[in-house]
Amino acid sequence: DDDDDDDETAEIIEISVTDQGPGIPPRYRELIFERFQQVTERDGRARGGIGLGLAICRAIVEQHGGTIGVDCERDSGSRFWFRLPVEHSDSTEND
Repeated sequence: DDDDDDDETAEIIEISVTDQGPGIPPRYRELIFERFQQVTERDGRARGGIGLGLAICRAIVEQHGGTIGVDCERDSGSRFWFRLPVEHSDSTEND
């Protein structure tokens, strides 16, 4: 099927943001993408957050067919990333 071949060769773009914070313990790395979740309550309250930002990001990225995640090492910061498929338009097509 030709459509399957297109999926396998689809172009992907990745955007990432890296911080120099304390890192995220492994048990929280998936949990932080859920609504109202934070690594610690103290962190969120000190910064005025309620744990919705990454859940909103995940919903938007997934609606566009992408994926989102975090890579980190303890005491070395975190790299948050998302990947989206790139759709090319036919520039010769007229409206």
